[in-house]
Amino acid sequence: MSQFTWEGIFGILNVLVPGVIMALFAAYYQNRRKREIKIEGKIAIDRIDGYEKILSMYYDAQELQDVTLTEENRAKAVFGYLNVQTYHCQYPKALKNEEDFEAFYERLTALQREYQIYLDDKVSMQLNRSLAVYTHVKKWMDAFCDTEHTVALGISKQRAKEHIDWMYKLTGMVMYSQCTWAYAELDKKICKQLKHFSLTYRRRRIRRLFSKIGDFMLFYLEMYSRIDNLFGNICRRLLIMSLGKEYKHLMYVMSGIPDIMRYVHFSDRYSLKEYFELKKIPMDELQLYGQVFMAQMHQS
Repeated sequence: MSQFTWEGIFGILNVLVPGVIMALFAAYYQNRRKREIKIEGKIAIDRIDGYEKILSMYYDAQELQDVTLTEENRAKAVFGYLNVQTYHCQYPKALKNEEDFEAFYERLTALQREYQIYLDDKVSMQLNRSLAVYTHVKKWMDAFCDTEHTVALGISKQRAKEHIDWMYKLTGMVMYSQCTWAYAELDKKICKQLKHFSLTYRRRRIRRLFSKIGDFMLFYLEMYSRIDNLFGNICRRLLIMSLGKEYKHLMYVMSGIPDIMRYVHFSDRYSLKEYFELKKIPMDELQLYGQVFMAQMHQS
């Protein structure tokens, strides 16, 4: 073939080969992007679905319920002796009785397991904080329920059930503000994330680095705070300082609940005045109750 023929062939190849390569690359990238958008869209749908179901669950749980006039007078009398501050004798719907609370907690943790992998960092962290409020309640109430049903204390099943249901309502009256906070903070985080909604997760490398450093420090503070020496005492103080005001208030509120539980346990045999003023309860009965309750706390 002549020189002009070869030059024509090479000219065509110079145009055709890069064009084919670019077309194949564009097709590959376009197909890959379509798959990514499809996956991201599925994650976004599940994320929004999780927002809706979890928030709806919290909304139903924190809805305040009214008590009867008799129950209100009984509650105010108990709170007066224990110096518990509550502004309304109402309780969240989730804390109506043992069955309702267990059903709510089981459903809430199931939603957490199902949807937390789709949530963004801020909502996921707030979900854990909000769930911690109800987890604290569950830990104490499980111990109280098991204590009431122990053979050593000799309480009939019917009376134990009445004690437990009444204690759930009292706990709800004391902690209704914490339950409302758990819903309000989660609602605020979700609304903010929806306002700036994005199909993809934002990397935020610097924020995640600081978060990992904070988690690392909290882990070791908690571990060394168990040591009974000067260094352990410093770690305990730093750990308390690192908690937010909501958790400090939660710890303060929870610290008074065992006193209410102890009274509810003895309320059939002793009046409020006998229990709190005359101190007629034998010491061996108090010690037995305390031993059983602490044993159940360690098991829960």
